[in-house]
Amino acid sequence: MKKVINASIGGRNFSLDEDAYGRLSSYFEHFKSRLNQESQAARDEVMSDLEGRIAELFDQGTGGASYRVVDLDLVKKVVGQLGMPDGSAEPVGSSTGSSTSGNETKSGPDFTYAGEKGEAKKRLFRDPDNKAIGGVCSGVAAFLNIDITIVRIILLLALLLWGSGLLVYVVLWIVVPMAKTPAEKCEMRGIEPTAENMARFSEYQK
Repeated sequence: MKKVINASIGGRNFSLDEDAYGRLSSYFEHFKSRLNQESQAARDEVMSDLEGRIAELFDQGTGGASYRVVDLDLVKKVVGQLGMPDGSAEPVGSSTGSSTSGNETKSGPDFTYAGEKGEAKKRLFRDPDNKAIGGVCSGVAAFLNIDITIVRIILLLALLLWGSGLLVYVVLWIVVPMAKTPAEKCEMRGIEPTAENMARFSEYQK
């Protein structure tokens, strides 16, 4: 019988068997080693989003049941999907003795990060990286996958012709949240929040 270890990941509590815990700890160590060139604030931001994403995938893998134990196969599936922040393979060797060169087991749940129509999950946010005022136009452009100039022209026309552009902008500014974390910036663009993608959108990468 394997020892079970309780751990807090992304603000949620999980029970992992000792092999799974060792493999996850090894993954975190390897991941952090690829962030050594970043500031401490940047590392903390990316690691926080990484843990949050792992917690989501563990919830999916266990069906959200608090009594289910996260096993080694589930951890391998999750870390194989997320990868390293620079997109390269994880270093070979881990505390469990398994290879981490990218040839992870294919068993376990299928974690397809997709919307209802098979597209990557997408949500409307205000974009802090390309904003002129409040990030509404750039956020809408990212959500609709169109040029930001088109959105700004439509808003200007609505303002000049009907006088409603300003009201619409203010309402969206109030009700639409700002994409603050790397995971939210991925979701705003409809791309999978892998470790590499989240690292791209750290504010400290600018």
